[in-house]
Amino acid sequence: MKKRAIKIISAAVAAATLASTAAGCAGQTNSLPEVDGAHDIDCIVNTTVDLLEGVAALDYEDGDITPDILITVTPEARVENGYAVFPEEGEYTVTYSVEDSVGGSSEETVLVNAIERETYADFKTVGGFRGTVSGGATLTRNGMYDGVYIVEADGGVVAEDIALTRTYTLDNGYNYTFTYNYNSSAAGRAYVLADGARAAEAYISEGDGTLTFNYIPHGAGKTSEVEISLILGNLGSVCFNLKSAAYMRPRGTETEDLTAGFTFNGRVEHRADGTTGNAFAGEGGATAVLEMRSVCESDPGGIWRGGMFINTGIVTEPGQEYELSFDVSAINDSPFEVVIQRDKFNESKYHTEYISGATAAQHRSVKFTPAAENAGDLYLYVQSGNAVNDITMRNLKIAVVRTGDKTENIALKDFVLTDSENRGSTMTTSDGGFALNIPSFADTDWKQQVASPEFYLSGSGENFIITFRARATAPVTCVFAAPLYGGWDPTLAWQRITITEDEQTFSVWCSDAGGNRYNNLVWQFGAVANQRHSDVDIVITDIQICYKNNTLD
Repeated sequence: MKKRAIKIISAAVAAATLASTAAGCAGQTNSLPEVDGAHDIDCIVNTTVDLLEGVAALDYEDGDITPDILITVTPEARVENGYAVFPEEGEYTVTYSVEDSVGGSSEETVLVNAIERETYADFKTVGGFRGTVSGGATLTRNGMYDGVYIVEADGGVVAEDIALTRTYTLDNGYNYTFTYNYNSSAAGRAYVLADGARAAEAYISEGDGTLTFNYIPHGAGKTSEVEISLILGNLGSVCFNLKSAAYMRPRGTETEDLTAGFTFNGRVEHRADGTTGNAFAGEGGATAVLEMRSVCESDPGGIWRGGMFINTGIVTEPGQEYELSFDVSAINDSPFEVVIQRDKFNESKYHTEYISGATAAQHRSVKFTPAAENAGDLYLYVQSGNAVNDITMRNLKIAVVRTGDKTENIALKDFVLTDSENRGSTMTTSDGGFALNIPSFADTDWKQQVASPEFYLSGSGENFIITFRARATAPVTCVFAAPLYGGWDPTLAWQRITITEDEQTFSVWCSDAGGNRYNNLVWQFGAVANQRHSDVDIVITDIQICYKNNTLD
């Protein structure tokens, strides 16, 4: 690409330049230069925009003078060699001005509309909680700080000035009991609001304490989304540490469908060991399809060699009875098996369902109860037998019958540092990010890494972009990935990046290899290339998972 020596000047200098008049040579009239192709631009905040794409400066006497274009941006935004990054949402004016060899000048002004992507999730909210302030109060800390969730605020005058809020999905008509275990720097009367209405009153003690309150949702339909806020403004200036939280409702005996809203998207993986074929989710995620095109001739009895894994995303509990059902059909009458097991390659098999004659669709239902030693991630493995076949599974349902109270514990998790060679790496966390010091680097990426808390990605992974800001005291290479939580593959995103002293915003596109499952984010810093550096500080902030913009991305 042609190198563009673009000069960026202040508005004052640009105005002075444009005030000059074209002068002729030896009494002849000079033609003024023209800026062609300048146009209004829509873009995403903190992404790189080529302001010179399609833009040229032409002069009758001097020819192509595009490298002499001067660019002025108001409000100010960082521009380098014609590329700009707009840091905040809003409208900017971009002025292109150019001067020919004898002082003749012209300019064009366009508008840039920078918009924020819609945020799906960020790591400032912990377990769904968020701290907010109003009135004259100031929120000084909110988030995980070295393993503790902290809401710290100053200047509370009335109760509503400081709030700790979370949105709950609750079954209507049940009497819920909420329990917050905390440590508070101040004591005083607090209130609980449910969708803005006072639901309970309590006293917050100084030091360690437990707050318990009840609420019955009465919305229309089966469930309601209820915003519940603990109002702390009466405490004035307070540092409120939430240690744990849970909510419970009476249940009696009921059947719970664990696969409500389930799709096969991102959950199907082919196994080919001496065989050929394919496995994939079909019909928009409604089916899992195994296409076996050959078998292993050297091991005709090895029916396990070719098939498809299905990750249900469910973690089984010891002693709990499960009922699993599905519909299945095949192109030919050859027998095959559906194995219900723990993990992908584990030998802990809960049940093997033998199926034949499935050219007419069959419905199968199985009950099984994991023991303490083999409970865990629930997988299905469809193995085709010693035959070429096309096998389709649909309508997968997994249910449990539960009794007693239904308790949901809210996880309050932080970033986790792994330094497997004990090189003295240290980390502090704050406000949904982390600061890392690495005295010396390992030679392998995973030996020094930071992992985020897990998050659930709803829908196809290709609908999302992961963004974060990063800077370091020396240029370091980093492997950034979004693997399956508790494992690695399938990986939702993977990219090798270089973090420098100049803070950058990184935007990483996600693939369709994820969705409807739990993932986490991983930054890996072990690398031979990094071993020339020592005592490096790395800061990662503003970590978000955003929806792709269908127009601009």
